[in-house]
Amino acid sequence: MAAARPWSSVAFRLALYYGGLLVLTMAIVLSVFYVQTVGVLGARMDRQAENHLRRLVEHGAKYGQEALEGEIRWMLQDGVNTDTEILMLTDAQGHVLLGNAAPWPPRRLSTVGVRDVKVRRAGALVAGRVAVAELPGGRLLAVGSDLQAQRHMEELIGRASFMAAFIALVMAVVGALVFRRVVDDRAADIRSTMARVAAGDLRQRIPVAGRDDEFTLLGRDINGMLDRLEHLMEGIRHVSNTIAHNLRTPLTRMLLQLRGAEQAPAAEQAATLARVAREVEELGVVFDKLLQIAEVESGTSRTRFARVEVRDLLLDVADLYAPVLEDSGGSLRAQVQDAPAALGDADLLASAIANLIDNAIKYGRAPEGGRGADIVLHAAPAQGPGGAPGIAVTVRDHGPGVEPQALEQLGTRFFRARTDGQGYGLGLSSVRAIVELHGGRLEFANTHPGMQARIWLPAPPPA
Repeated sequence: MAAARPWSSVAFRLALYYGGLLVLTMAIVLSVFYVQTVGVLGARMDRQAENHLRRLVEHGAKYGQEALEGEIRWMLQDGVNTDTEILMLTDAQGHVLLGNAAPWPPRRLSTVGVRDVKVRRAGALVAGRVAVAELPGGRLLAVGSDLQAQRHMEELIGRASFMAAFIALVMAVVGALVFRRVVDDRAADIRSTMARVAAGDLRQRIPVAGRDDEFTLLGRDINGMLDRLEHLMEGIRHVSNTIAHNLRTPLTRMLLQLRGAEQAPAAEQAATLARVAREVEELGVVFDKLLQIAEVESGTSRTRFARVEVRDLLLDVADLYAPVLEDSGGSLRAQVQDAPAALGDADLLASAIANLIDNAIKYGRAPEGGRGADIVLHAAPAQGPGGAPGIAVTVRDHGPGVEPQALEQLGTRFFRARTDGQGYGLGLSSVRAIVELHGGRLEFANTHPGMQARIWLPAPPPA
Protein backbone atom coordinates (compact mmCIF):
# COMPACT_ATOMS: atom_id res chain seq x y z
CA MET A 1 0.00 0.00 0.00
CA ALA A 2 1.52 3.34 -1.07
CA ALA A 3 2.23 5.87 1.65
CA ALA A 4 -0.39 8.57 1.84
CA ARG A 5 0.65 12.15 1.24
CA PRO A 6 0.98 14.21 4.43
CA TRP A 7 -1.72 16.65 3.30
CA SER A 8 -4.23 13.79 3.09
CA SER A 9 -3.99 13.36 6.88
CA VAL A 10 -6.51 15.29 8.98
CA ALA A 11 -4.08 15.19 11.90
CA PHE A 12 -1.33 16.75 9.76
CA ARG A 13 -3.62 19.50 8.47
CA LEU A 14 -4.95 20.35 11.93
CA ALA A 15 -1.45 20.41 13.41
CA LEU A 16 -0.20 22.54 10.51
CA TYR A 17 -3.14 24.95 10.85
CA TYR A 18 -2.43 25.28 14.55
CA GLY A 19 1.28 25.75 13.88
CA GLY A 20 0.49 28.36 11.22
CA LEU A 21 -1.69 30.18 13.73
CA LEU A 22 1.19 30.19 16.20
CA VAL A 23 3.58 31.46 13.51
CA LEU A 24 1.13 34.22 12.57
CA THR A 25 0.76 35.17 16.23
CA MET A 26 4.54 35.27 16.61
CA ALA A 27 4.88 37.36 13.46
CA ILE A 28 2.35 39.87 14.79
CA VAL A 29 4.10 40.05 18.15
CA LEU A 30 7.52 40.46 16.51
CA SER A 31 6.12 43.13 14.17
CA VAL A 32 4.72 45.07 17.10
CA PHE A 33 8.05 44.66 18.93
CA TYR A 34 9.95 45.87 15.85
CA VAL A 35 7.74 48.90 15.32
CA GLN A 36 7.80 49.81 19.00
CA THR A 37 11.57 49.38 19.28
CA VAL A 38 12.29 51.41 16.16
CA GLY A 39 9.80 54.03 17.28
CA VAL A 40 11.43 54.33 20.70
CA LEU A 41 14.88 54.66 19.15
CA GLY A 42 13.64 57.31 16.71
CA ALA A 43 11.82 59.25 19.42
CA ARG A 44 14.93 59.17 21.63
CA MET A 45 17.08 60.45 18.76
CA ASP A 46 14.61 63.26 18.06
CA ARG A 47 14.52 64.34 21.72
CA GLN A 48 18.29 64.38 21.93
CA ALA A 49 18.53 66.45 18.75
CA GLU A 50 15.88 68.92 19.96
CA ASN A 51 17.52 69.23 23.39
CA HIS A 52 20.97 69.94 21.91
CA LEU A 53 19.49 72.40 19.41
CA ARG A 54 17.53 74.26 22.11
CA ARG A 55 20.58 74.47 24.33
CA LEU A 56 22.73 75.86 21.51
CA VAL A 57 20.07 78.36 20.41
CA GLU A 58 19.65 79.58 23.99
CA HIS A 59 23.44 79.76 24.44
CA GLY A 60 23.79 81.87 21.24
CA ALA A 61 20.91 84.16 22.22
CA LYS A 62 22.43 84.75 25.64
CA TYR A 63 26.14 85.05 24.82
CA GLY A 64 26.22 85.98 21.13
CA GLN A 65 27.29 84.54 17.82
CA GLU A 66 30.92 84.00 18.71
CA ALA A 67 30.00 82.07 21.86
CA LEU A 68 27.66 79.89 19.80
CA GLU A 69 30.40 79.09 17.30
CA GLY A 70 32.79 78.34 20.12
CA GLU A 71 30.29 75.96 21.70
CA ILE A 72 29.86 74.20 18.35
CA ARG A 73 33.65 73.80 17.96
CA TRP A 74 33.88 72.43 21.50
CA MET A 75 31.11 69.86 20.78
CA LEU A 76 32.92 68.74 17.62
CA GLN A 77 36.09 68.12 19.62
CA ASP A 78 34.72 66.79 22.95
CA GLY A 79 34.93 63.14 21.80
CA VAL A 80 31.25 62.44 22.65
CA ASN A 81 29.39 60.79 19.75
CA THR A 82 31.89 62.30 17.32
CA ASP A 83 31.43 59.37 14.96
CA THR A 84 27.65 59.83 14.66
CA GLU A 85 26.74 63.45 15.53
CA ILE A 86 25.88 66.01 12.85
CA LEU A 87 26.41 69.76 13.46
CA MET A 88 25.88 72.35 10.73
CA LEU A 89 25.74 76.15 10.87
CA THR A 90 24.84 77.60 7.46
CA ASP A 91 24.29 81.07 6.09
CA ALA A 92 21.08 82.23 4.45
CA GLN A 93 22.11 80.68 1.11
CA GLY A 94 22.87 77.28 2.61
CA HIS A 95 26.66 77.49 2.65
CA VAL A 96 28.15 75.74 5.65
CA LEU A 97 29.89 78.20 7.94
CA LEU A 98 30.81 75.72 10.64
CA GLY A 99 30.20 72.01 11.22
CA ASN A 100 31.19 68.48 10.34
CA ALA A 101 28.72 67.87 7.49
CA ALA A 102 27.08 69.56 4.52
CA PRO A 103 23.65 69.02 2.93
CA TRP A 104 23.62 66.96 -0.22
CA PRO A 105 22.87 68.14 -2.81
CA PRO A 106 24.10 71.55 -1.65
CA ARG A 107 21.07 73.62 -0.77
CA ARG A 108 19.47 75.61 1.99
CA LEU A 109 17.67 73.62 4.71
CA SER A 110 14.25 75.05 4.15
CA THR A 111 12.34 73.11 6.81
CA VAL A 112 12.53 74.18 10.44
CA GLY A 113 11.97 71.36 12.94
CA VAL A 114 12.96 67.68 12.95
CA ARG A 115 13.54 66.16 9.55
CA ASP A 116 15.46 63.48 7.63
CA VAL A 117 18.34 64.75 5.48
CA LYS A 118 21.11 63.34 3.38
CA VAL A 119 24.51 64.88 4.09
CA ARG A 120 28.13 64.47 3.11
CA ARG A 121 30.11 63.72 6.19
CA ALA A 122 33.75 62.69 6.39
CA GLY A 123 33.75 62.26 2.63
CA ALA A 124 30.76 59.88 2.59
CA LEU A 125 27.07 60.30 1.99
CA VAL A 126 24.99 59.33 5.01
CA ALA A 127 21.35 59.62 5.99
CA GLY A 128 20.76 61.76 9.03
CA ARG A 129 18.04 62.94 11.35
CA VAL A 130 18.43 66.58 12.44
CA ALA A 131 16.54 69.28 14.27
CA VAL A 132 16.75 72.64 12.44
CA ALA A 133 16.27 76.17 13.85
CA GLU A 134 16.57 79.56 12.16
CA LEU A 135 18.93 82.11 13.77
CA PRO A 136 19.02 85.90 13.35
CA GLY A 137 20.25 86.98 9.92
CA GLY A 138 18.70 83.97 8.15
CA ARG A 139 21.31 81.55 9.33
CA LEU A 140 20.26 77.95 10.08
CA LEU A 141 21.52 75.63 12.82
CA ALA A 142 21.07 71.87 12.39
CA VAL A 143 21.86 69.39 15.16
CA GLY A 144 21.35 65.61 15.02
CA SER A 145 23.03 62.33 14.19
CA ASP A 146 23.36 59.97 11.31
CA LEU A 147 20.98 56.99 11.09
CA GLN A 148 23.62 54.36 10.50
CA ALA A 149 23.42 52.95 14.04
CA GLN A 150 19.64 52.96 14.01
CA ARG A 151 19.56 51.32 10.59
CA HIS A 152 21.98 48.70 11.86
CA MET A 153 19.76 48.10 14.89
CA GLU A 154 16.69 47.85 12.66
CA GLU A 155 18.44 45.31 10.46
CA LEU A 156 19.47 43.23 13.48
CA ILE A 157 15.93 43.22 14.86
CA GLY A 158 14.49 42.46 11.42
CA ARG A 159 16.86 39.56 10.80
CA ALA A 160 16.24 38.18 14.28
CA SER A 161 12.47 38.43 13.78
CA PHE A 162 12.71 36.75 10.38
CA MET A 163 14.87 33.94 11.74
CA ALA A 164 12.49 33.44 14.67
CA ALA A 165 9.49 33.29 12.32
CA PHE A 166 11.32 30.91 9.97
CA ILE A 167 12.37 28.61 12.82
CA ALA A 168 8.80 28.67 14.16
CA LEU A 169 7.48 27.74 10.70
CA VAL A 170 9.96 24.87 10.37
CA MET A 171 9.05 23.64 13.85
CA ALA A 172 5.36 23.86 12.95
CA VAL A 173 5.86 21.70 9.84
CA VAL A 174 8.09 19.23 11.70
CA GLY A 175 5.65 19.16 14.61
CA ALA A 176 2.77 18.49 12.22
CA LEU A 177 4.67 15.57 10.67
CA VAL A 178 5.52 14.16 14.11
CA PHE A 179 1.92 14.62 15.27
CA ARG A 180 0.69 12.87 12.12
CA ARG A 181 3.10 10.00 12.77
CA VAL A 182 1.89 9.63 16.36
CA VAL A 183 -1.76 9.70 15.32
CA ASP A 184 -1.10 7.23 12.49
CA ASP A 185 0.63 4.86 14.90
CA ARG A 186 -2.31 5.01 17.29
CA ALA A 187 -4.82 4.63 14.46
CA ALA A 188 -2.86 1.76 12.88
CA ASP A 189 -3.97 -0.64 15.62
CA ILE A 190 -7.60 0.29 15.00
CA ARG A 191 -7.27 -0.09 11.21
CA SER A 192 -5.43 -3.41 11.55
CA THR A 193 -8.01 -4.81 13.95
CA MET A 194 -10.93 -3.66 11.82
CA ALA A 195 -9.31 -5.21 8.73
CA ARG A 196 -9.04 -8.57 10.50
CA VAL A 197 -12.64 -8.25 11.68
CA ALA A 198 -13.74 -7.44 8.12
CA ALA A 199 -11.91 -10.60 7.01
CA GLY A 200 -14.16 -12.61 9.33
CA ASP A 201 -12.21 -12.89 12.60
CA LEU A 202 -14.73 -11.45 15.05
CA ARG A 203 -12.58 -12.35 18.05
CA GLN A 204 -10.08 -9.57 17.33
CA ARG A 205 -10.03 -6.60 19.70
CA ILE A 206 -8.21 -3.28 19.69
CA PRO A 207 -5.31 -3.07 22.20
CA VAL A 208 -6.31 -0.59 24.90
CA ALA A 209 -3.71 1.47 26.75
CA GLY A 210 -3.91 2.31 30.42
CA ARG A 211 -4.39 6.05 29.91
CA ASP A 212 -7.85 7.43 29.18
CA ASP A 213 -7.11 9.51 26.07
CA GLU A 214 -9.35 9.88 23.02
CA PHE A 215 -7.96 6.82 21.23
CA THR A 216 -8.33 4.65 24.33
CA LEU A 217 -11.95 5.69 24.77
CA LEU A 218 -12.59 5.12 21.05
CA GLY A 219 -10.91 1.70 21.27
CA ARG A 220 -13.10 0.74 24.21
CA ASP A 221 -16.24 1.81 22.38
CA ILE A 222 -15.24 -0.15 19.28
CA ASN A 223 -14.37 -3.19 21.39
CA GLY A 224 -17.79 -2.97 23.01
CA MET A 225 -19.36 -2.83 19.56
CA LEU A 226 -17.29 -5.85 18.47
CA ASP A 227 -18.36 -7.74 21.61
CA ARG A 228 -21.96 -7.04 20.74
CA LEU A 229 -21.41 -7.97 17.11
CA GLU A 230 -19.72 -11.24 18.04
CA HIS A 231 -22.53 -12.02 20.47
CA LEU A 232 -25.14 -11.36 17.79
CA MET A 233 -23.29 -13.43 15.20
CA GLU A 234 -22.92 -16.28 17.67
CA GLY A 235 -26.64 -15.97 18.37
CA ILE A 236 -27.43 -16.06 14.66
CA ARG A 237 -25.26 -19.14 14.16
CA HIS A 238 -26.82 -20.82 17.17
CA VAL A 239 -30.34 -19.96 16.03
CA SER A 240 -29.62 -21.15 12.50
CA ASN A 241 -28.21 -24.44 13.72
CA THR A 242 -31.02 -24.90 16.23
CA ILE A 243 -33.74 -24.08 13.70
CA ALA A 244 -32.23 -26.53 11.24
CA HIS A 245 -32.07 -29.19 13.95
CA ASN A 246 -35.60 -28.50 15.22
CA LEU A 247 -37.11 -28.36 11.75
CA ARG A 248 -35.47 -31.51 10.44
CA THR A 249 -37.27 -33.84 12.85
CA PRO A 250 -40.83 -32.50 12.38
CA LEU A 251 -40.39 -32.08 8.62
CA THR A 252 -39.06 -35.64 8.30
CA ARG A 253 -41.92 -36.91 10.43
CA MET A 254 -44.49 -35.02 8.34
CA LEU A 255 -42.92 -36.32 5.13
CA LEU A 256 -43.03 -39.91 6.35
CA GLN A 257 -46.62 -39.48 7.50
CA LEU A 258 -47.69 -38.06 4.13
CA ARG A 259 -45.92 -40.82 2.20
CA GLY A 260 -47.43 -43.45 4.47
CA ALA A 261 -50.88 -41.99 3.90
CA GLU A 262 -50.64 -42.21 0.09
CA GLN A 263 -51.93 -45.80 0.01
CA ALA A 264 -53.95 -45.61 3.25
CA PRO A 265 -57.76 -45.54 3.45
CA ALA A 266 -59.50 -42.17 3.26
CA ALA A 267 -60.24 -42.04 7.00
CA GLU A 268 -56.58 -42.62 7.88
CA GLN A 269 -55.50 -40.04 5.31
CA ALA A 270 -57.78 -37.45 6.94
CA ALA A 271 -56.32 -38.20 10.38
CA THR A 272 -52.79 -37.93 8.97
CA LEU A 273 -53.55 -34.59 7.34
CA ALA A 274 -54.98 -33.31 10.62
CA ARG A 275 -51.82 -34.30 12.50
CA VAL A 276 -49.62 -32.71 9.83
CA ALA A 277 -51.70 -29.52 9.98
CA ARG A 278 -51.22 -29.32 13.75
CA GLU A 279 -47.46 -29.73 13.39
CA VAL A 280 -47.38 -27.03 10.71
CA GLU A 281 -49.29 -24.72 13.07
CA GLU A 282 -46.73 -25.42 15.80
CA LEU A 283 -43.92 -24.53 13.40
CA GLY A 284 -45.77 -21.31 12.61
CA VAL A 285 -45.88 -20.49 16.32
CA VAL A 286 -42.13 -21.05 16.58
CA PHE A 287 -41.43 -18.69 13.68
CA ASP A 288 -43.81 -16.08 15.09
CA LYS A 289 -41.92 -16.13 18.38
CA LEU A 290 -38.59 -15.86 16.58
CA LEU A 291 -39.87 -12.86 14.63
CA GLN A 292 -41.07 -11.23 17.84
CA ILE A 293 -37.64 -11.71 19.43
CA ALA A 294 -35.92 -10.32 16.32
CA GLU A 295 -38.19 -7.25 16.37
CA VAL A 296 -37.36 -6.61 20.02
CA GLU A 297 -33.61 -7.01 19.43
CA SER A 298 -33.72 -4.57 16.51
CA GLY A 299 -34.31 -1.74 19.01
CA THR A 300 -37.11 -0.06 17.06
CA SER A 301 -39.34 -0.17 20.16
CA ARG A 302 -37.11 2.37 21.93
CA THR A 303 -38.99 5.14 20.14
CA ARG A 304 -42.06 4.25 22.24
CA PHE A 305 -40.27 4.42 25.58
CA ALA A 306 -42.01 6.41 28.31
CA ARG A 307 -42.26 6.45 32.08
CA VAL A 308 -43.87 3.21 33.32
CA GLU A 309 -45.41 2.95 36.77
CA VAL A 310 -44.30 -0.53 37.83
CA ARG A 311 -46.93 -0.83 40.59
CA ASP A 312 -49.82 -0.39 38.16
CA LEU A 313 -48.16 -2.72 35.63
CA LEU A 314 -47.68 -5.56 38.14
CA LEU A 315 -51.18 -5.22 39.58
CA ASP A 316 -52.68 -5.45 36.07
CA VAL A 317 -50.66 -8.61 35.30
CA ALA A 318 -51.58 -10.11 38.69
CA ASP A 319 -55.28 -9.43 38.09
CA LEU A 320 -55.01 -11.26 34.77
CA TYR A 321 -53.28 -14.41 36.10
CA ALA A 322 -54.74 -14.69 39.61
CA PRO A 323 -58.00 -16.38 38.46
CA VAL A 324 -56.03 -18.92 36.39
CA LEU A 325 -53.96 -19.95 39.41
CA GLU A 326 -56.94 -20.01 41.74
CA ASP A 327 -58.77 -22.40 39.41
CA SER A 328 -55.82 -24.83 39.65
CA GLY A 329 -55.53 -24.49 43.41
CA GLY A 330 -52.55 -22.16 43.32
CA SER A 331 -52.10 -18.50 44.26
CA LEU A 332 -50.49 -15.31 42.99
CA ARG A 333 -49.46 -12.55 45.38
CA ALA A 334 -48.22 -9.14 44.24
CA GLN A 335 -45.97 -7.18 46.61
CA VAL A 336 -44.80 -3.71 45.59
CA GLN A 337 -42.63 -1.50 47.83
CA ASP A 338 -42.78 2.29 47.43
CA ALA A 339 -43.82 3.49 43.97
CA PRO A 340 -41.02 2.36 41.61
CA ALA A 341 -40.96 3.51 38.01
CA ALA A 342 -38.99 2.54 34.91
CA LEU A 343 -38.37 3.97 31.45
CA GLY A 344 -39.58 1.65 28.71
CA ASP A 345 -42.41 0.11 26.74
CA ALA A 346 -45.22 -0.93 29.08
CA ASP A 347 -46.56 -3.58 26.69
CA LEU A 348 -43.15 -5.25 26.28
CA LEU A 349 -42.48 -5.20 30.03
CA ALA A 350 -45.90 -6.69 30.70
CA SER A 351 -45.17 -9.39 28.12
CA ALA A 352 -41.85 -10.22 29.80
CA ILE A 353 -43.43 -10.53 33.26
CA ALA A 354 -46.31 -12.57 31.82
CA ASN A 355 -43.79 -14.98 30.23
CA LEU A 356 -42.08 -15.45 33.60
CA ILE A 357 -45.44 -16.12 35.27
CA ASP A 358 -46.36 -18.61 32.51
CA ASN A 359 -43.06 -20.37 33.09
CA ALA A 360 -43.71 -20.47 36.85
CA ILE A 361 -47.23 -21.84 36.30
CA LYS A 362 -45.85 -24.67 34.14
CA TYR A 363 -42.85 -25.65 36.25
CA GLY A 364 -43.43 -24.08 39.68
CA ARG A 365 -45.73 -26.64 41.26
CA ALA A 366 -44.57 -28.19 44.52
CA PRO A 367 -43.36 -31.75 43.82
CA GLU A 368 -45.26 -33.29 46.72
CA GLY A 369 -48.73 -32.04 45.78
CA GLY A 370 -50.84 -31.80 42.70
CA ARG A 371 -52.19 -28.33 43.40
CA GLY A 372 -51.25 -25.32 41.32
CA ALA A 373 -48.18 -23.17 41.76
CA ASP A 374 -47.83 -20.57 44.49
CA ILE A 375 -46.21 -17.54 42.89
CA VAL A 376 -44.96 -14.33 44.51
CA LEU A 377 -44.60 -11.24 42.31
CA HIS A 378 -42.41 -8.63 44.00
CA ALA A 379 -41.05 -5.20 43.01
CA ALA A 380 -38.88 -2.73 44.91
CA PRO A 381 -36.15 -0.13 44.26
CA ALA A 382 -32.73 -1.74 43.93
CA GLN A 383 -29.23 -0.83 42.85
CA GLY A 384 -27.81 -2.33 39.69
CA PRO A 385 -24.27 -2.65 38.28
CA GLY A 386 -21.95 0.04 39.60
CA GLY A 387 -24.54 1.20 42.13
CA ALA A 388 -26.89 2.55 39.45
CA PRO A 389 -30.42 3.23 40.76
CA GLY A 390 -33.16 1.02 39.41
CA ILE A 391 -36.05 -1.35 40.08
CA ALA A 392 -35.94 -5.08 40.73
CA VAL A 393 -38.95 -7.22 39.73
CA THR A 394 -38.88 -10.85 40.89
CA VAL A 395 -41.12 -13.80 40.09
CA ARG A 396 -40.70 -16.63 42.60
CA ASP A 397 -42.34 -20.05 42.75
CA HIS A 398 -42.09 -22.98 45.17
CA GLY A 399 -41.40 -25.72 42.64
CA PRO A 400 -38.43 -28.07 42.30
CA GLY A 401 -36.23 -25.50 40.51
CA VAL A 402 -33.73 -26.51 37.84
CA GLU A 403 -30.31 -28.12 37.77
CA PRO A 404 -27.53 -25.66 38.76
CA GLN A 405 -25.66 -26.17 35.46
CA ALA A 406 -28.83 -25.20 33.56
CA LEU A 407 -29.28 -21.79 35.26
CA GLU A 408 -26.73 -20.01 33.06
CA GLN A 409 -28.35 -21.35 29.87
CA LEU A 410 -31.86 -20.20 30.74
CA GLY A 411 -32.87 -17.57 28.21
CA THR A 412 -30.90 -19.16 25.37
CA ARG A 413 -33.01 -19.78 22.30
CA PHE A 414 -34.47 -23.29 22.11
CA PHE A 415 -32.90 -24.30 25.42
CA ARG A 416 -35.27 -26.27 27.65
CA ALA A 417 -34.19 -27.14 31.18
CA ARG A 418 -36.62 -30.07 31.21
CA THR A 419 -37.19 -32.69 28.56
CA ASP A 420 -40.91 -33.15 29.13
CA GLY A 421 -41.72 -31.86 25.67
CA GLN A 422 -43.49 -28.69 26.85
CA GLY A 423 -42.76 -25.37 25.19
CA TYR A 424 -40.39 -24.36 22.43
CA GLY A 425 -37.52 -22.89 24.47
CA LEU A 426 -38.29 -19.35 23.28
CA GLY A 427 -40.30 -17.80 26.10
CA LEU A 428 -37.34 -16.91 28.32
CA SER A 429 -35.37 -15.84 25.23
CA SER A 430 -38.09 -13.29 24.57
CA VAL A 431 -37.86 -12.09 28.19
CA ARG A 432 -34.08 -11.70 27.94
CA ALA A 433 -34.37 -9.74 24.67
CA ILE A 434 -36.93 -7.36 26.22
CA VAL A 435 -34.83 -6.82 29.35
CA GLU A 436 -31.66 -6.12 27.34
CA LEU A 437 -33.62 -3.71 25.13
CA HIS A 438 -34.41 -1.72 28.29
CA GLY A 439 -30.79 -1.79 29.45
CA GLY A 440 -31.56 -4.17 32.32
CA ARG A 441 -30.39 -7.56 33.53
CA LEU A 442 -32.14 -10.93 33.81
CA GLU A 443 -30.97 -13.43 36.45
CA PHE A 444 -32.19 -16.83 37.62
CA ALA A 445 -31.51 -18.56 40.92
CA ASN A 446 -32.74 -21.62 42.83
CA THR A 447 -34.28 -20.62 46.16
CA HIS A 448 -34.74 -24.08 47.72
CA PRO A 449 -37.55 -24.59 47.39
CA GLY A 450 -38.49 -23.07 44.09
CA MET A 451 -36.81 -20.79 41.59
CA GLN A 452 -36.61 -17.03 41.28
CA ALA A 453 -36.40 -14.95 38.10
CA ARG A 454 -35.16 -11.41 38.76
CA ILE A 455 -35.40 -8.49 36.33
CA TRP A 456 -33.41 -5.34 37.10
CA LEU A 457 -34.37 -2.20 35.17
CA PRO A 458 -32.66 1.21 35.37
CA ALA A 459 -34.65 4.02 36.94
CA PRO A 460 -35.91 6.76 34.60
CA PRO A 461 -33.94 10.01 34.53
CA PRO A 462 -35.28 12.78 36.78
CA ALA A 463 -37.87 14.95 35.11
